Amino acid sequence: MSNLEIDYEKEVRPWLELAEDLRDLSLDNTLSVPQICVMGDQSSGKSSVLEALSGVPFPRGSGLVTRCPVRLVMRRAAAGMQWSALVSTTSSAQTVAAETPTELAELISRLTETLTRNTQGFSSEAIIVRLSSPESPELTVVDLPGIVRTATVGQGLQVIAEVDKLIDEYLRQDRTIILAVIPANQDIATVDILERARLVDPTGERTLGVLTKPDLIGPGNEEEVAAVLKNIRKPLKLGYVMVKNRSQAQIRNGTSPEAAKEDEEAFFVSHPIFSCLDQRLLGIKNLTYALTKILVSRIKEELAPMKRRVELMLSGVRAEVRAISSYGSASSASDRQKLLVTLTQEFVRHLNDCVRGEYRDRLIVCNPNLRLYTRALVIFQELQSRVVATAPPFRAHGFVTDLARQMEALRGRELPGFMSAQSFYMFIQEFIDAWAAPARMAAAQMRALANEVVHEMFKKIAISYPNLRDSFQTVASSILELSEDEALKLLEGLVTREKDPFTINEFLQAHINKLRYDRFEASVDTAFKGTAYDGPGSGSWQATKEHVGASLRSWYRSAHGVSSSANAEDMSAILEAYWTLASKRFIDNACMCLDDRILGTLCGKLQEKCYHFVHDEAQLELFFTEDDAMVAKRSQLEDTRDRLIKANAAMNNIQTTRRQLPGTDLLSPHQGGQFKMTVRIGAQGLGLQLADEANQVVTRGFRAGSPAQEGGVRLGDVLVEINGMPFTSFNEAIARLKSLNQGIVTLTLRRVA
Repeated sequence: MSNLEIDYEKEVRPWLELAEDLRDLSLDNTLSVPQICVMGDQSSGKSSVLEALSGVPFPRGSGLVTRCPVRLVMRRAAAGMQWSALVSTTSSAQTVAAETPTELAELISRLTETLTRNTQGFSSEAIIVRLSSPESPELTVVDLPGIVRTATVGQGLQVIAEVDKLIDEYLRQDRTIILAVIPANQDIATVDILERARLVDPTGERTLGVLTKPDLIGPGNEEEVAAVLKNIRKPLKLGYVMVKNRSQAQIRNGTSPEAAKEDEEAFFVSHPIFSCLDQRLLGIKNLTYALTKILVSRIKEELAPMKRRVELMLSGVRAEVRAISSYGSASSASDRQKLLVTLTQEFVRHLNDCVRGEYRDRLIVCNPNLRLYTRALVIFQELQSRVVATAPPFRAHGFVTDLARQMEALRGRELPGFMSAQSFYMFIQEFIDAWAAPARMAAAQMRALANEVVHEMFKKIAISYPNLRDSFQTVASSILELSEDEALKLLEGLVTREKDPFTINEFLQAHINKLRYDRFEASVDTAFKGTAYDGPGSGSWQATKEHVGASLRSWYRSAHGVSSSANAEDMSAILEAYWTLASKRFIDNACMCLDDRILGTLCGKLQEKCYHFVHDEAQLELFFTEDDAMVAKRSQLEDTRDRLIKANAAMNNIQTTRRQLPGTDLLSPHQGGQFKMTVRIGAQGLGLQLADEANQVVTRGFRAGSPAQEGGVRLGDVLVEINGMPFTSFNEAIARLKSLNQGIVTLTLRRVA
């Protein structure tokens, strides 16, 4: 085996096989893999280029010859091995063998007719050809239909749009290498494929131009074509290569591909202008070498980004699978009983945390709508606001006047100067009646809130079992309705008790005195308004005394004299003081009632009711009938997960040089170096059990379903950075990990050899 073959075997094939493995995993919609796509106008020579690369006489002619994408996977076989090819399509994994190039060409034509339904139309489904022979290059290319400018007989106008759409889909993939086939006998400035490539690849970093039909260049135009080849005109980062393929006359005369290559070499050697150019820009051999080198180089460059992308997708899919996975098997009666108990306990545990306002579990942390007690506090505050809003305007003049009139209407055998206790009771009862409506509203809100949280919690925990969720929800709704009725009776009792005034709280006396003092202070301020006191001995002193005295005497008669207005002023102060005391007490008691009767009893009652289903086998079987859509979704996710695992393994298995991290000597995690890992945080966090060992954060265990373990973290790995930020202590690292919300985290670890 030659040195060149050894290089191909070790340096080229593994990378090409990696790309094929990734593509075979049907990740095209989520993972862009480097590939070479042959593009150009109809009859630009695309099929001829493919024939020269592969030795297969692809169909060619005028019009839309290539009517569906053809992925040509070429691999070099050992010397002495026979030529062979296997053909399949993207819609069917079934393969058909071809034993000769001619047979393969006929097979491609038949499959094209099948995919296009024997019309002159077009198909987006691809034909996949896996070709092996001692003469084949190590290369994979995709031949796309030529750009259609006008529909021919038998073709619908939609073909133009369909072909454009397919070409654009490949063009816009940032890892697609554009092999732009350009007839050398045309003006480069008018070539459509180069303009399309420029729109998606303005710097030309992934576009390689192939000039065809050099024998048809008009006299005097060779220098202009040479300027293109030398990358002077219409420059591309990957440059240009010129090839001369078999002409139609040579095909009719039966010129073999081998003879055509010799003819190509002779043409360029003898050409007066092209023979003076860098020979690496000429010929199918140089094109093959350039394409292989570019493709392998791009695969190597994109390996790390693709791996990060796959790891990120894998982490996300695993999180989705865990989210819809069951807590156990439901295949037998005993399994279903155990599963019901497990789900009930899990649900009650989470719900109890929500009721108590203890939000340590990540399920609750990541779903704020499940924080029941936090949302209940809002209802309590609204109750307080509504009760406070019922307060009469005790200090308004109109209120006192109206109060005096009502007290006169209620006057009995009381002597002048004495207030009627009956009036106080009647007034306070009227005011307290207004508290009943806010209390009833708060009870209804609390029941609705608890029902909502229960519903959302069931959706999170029993996502696969709609019948179980519906039954549990019915049980919870029934419990909450009864609890609301109990709470309403207690609230009604609270209102009734408050309507019979009582307190031994010193607040009442102190508040009455404060109100009276405030009124006295206000009267003093009023008395001194408009006076001009300049001190004792001045002429204004006597006038000031007289003015203030008269004002205070007037206030005293109105506030403390024996009159209905004075009694009303005093009654207003007493009513305000007692209302303030009673309203605070009622709000606290009402909130505690709602907390106790609606929230406090929910978990226990729900657990008791749900356990009643344990011995009902028919009901259990109904409960654990999985939702068809959920089963299909889980199957799809598991299939995606398995394909991503295989993709990740394929990329792990190929040797590559990692980018060295600052401050590290060893690069590979398998050799004890630092490495970065992207992990999606699950409902239970990263699932890591960490230890503080010699001021290092060391991995010493994993919880079940740990996203970090599934992502590749191993026992003994040392945590170095979190999201690119180092930490100074074990406690700081733990605090930072706990603060992470559900999403993506990048961990830098060091693997001990």
